[in-house]
Amino acid sequence: MKMVSNFKKQAGFNLIEVLLAFLILSIGLLGVAGLQTTAVKASHTAMLKTIAISKIQEIADRIRSNTSAELKEYDLPLGSVGLDKNCDDRGSPAAVECSPADLAKNDLFVWENSMINGALPVVGTDASIVVDETVDPPVAVITINWIERGEDMTYSTYIQQLSPVAP
Repeated sequence: MKMVSNFKKQAGFNLIEVLLAFLILSIGLLGVAGLQTTAVKASHTAMLKTIAISKIQEIADRIRSNTSAELKEYDLPLGSVGLDKNCDDRGSPAAVECSPADLAKNDLFVWENSMINGALPVVGTDASIVVDETVDPPVAVITINWIERGEDMTYSTYIQQLSPVAP
């Protein structure tokens, strides 16, 4: 009796091919995880820059609304703080009559507290307003500095004091 062997060539994967495919997939997934980490960091940085821009707009609007005060009243060196003059309760019976200079000091106090209580990092965040009166009209440079994950970040802008329009 004759035995017929009918062995066909095996079709499928061997162990080496499976391990190689797993290695390539693992490297690809590590790359995707790295991209995700970079995207989250960039998103966080963009959020902090947006907050800094809104805080600069806030103090610029406060400066523009206090038309009676001179721009030099808003000069704020790094590390200094405004004073609470209780000028925010305008219209209420408890409101204190504030001079334009007092309102400027109060605006700086409220602005700095809003940065501390805002979403900017508490450690390493500082702001300054440098007024240059050598130019006409005077210019104020508003700067916010913060430390984000070991990097110093800065955002600044400037505004000019506009002269009142004659009627």
